[in-house]
Amino acid sequence: MEWLFADNAYLFSVPAIAGTAYFLISLVLGELGGDVDADLGVDAPDSPAAEFRVLSLQTFSAFAMGSGWAGLTALRVLDLGFTGATLVAIGAGLGAAWLIVMLLRAVLGLQGSGNIPLDATLGQTGTVYVQVPPKGQGSGRVTVVINNRRREYGAVQHGDEAIATNTRVGIVGVDHPSNTVCVEVI
Repeated sequence: MEWLFADNAYLFSVPAIAGTAYFLISLVLGELGGDVDADLGVDAPDSPAAEFRVLSLQTFSAFAMGSGWAGLTALRVLDLGFTGATLVAIGAGLGAAWLIVMLLRAVLGLQGSGNIPLDATLGQTGTVYVQVPPKGQGSGRVTVVINNRRREYGAVQHGDEAIATNTRVGIVGVDHPSNTVCVEVI
């Protein structure tokens, strides 16, 4: 205990232990499906992942762990004195915080959205899945492949005759309020 808390070593060991404790608790709760975090609401200037905040408990715990353990090692093992250990601690803490920010941004950048905007269907071709009735008599369904993903949309038409199932159609318009596409036989 003297090695951790005697002299000025407590200035390094307390943040190191606290940061490590938070890291271990969040790791265990993450495996159990829990979440431990607080958002301080500070965005990075050019953040590729808008969901991730630069000032978060993860970055603070990474700074505390990195600076605490590095400072304690510099003080006790390398015998750099308090000033040298403080400089090592600050550098290591900033490096650890930067590393966690970069890693979390990279991980969040891997996330993708399965949502495809309705406007992306314009000009595409599809196949009638459920017969599309004549204009003003309801809607049918069409399937369209966009970005290698098969999507199904409600469909209407401007013609006077129903479009049968399995007919190839082109999408010529979209209606956002009803979330339907307007099709015509190609």
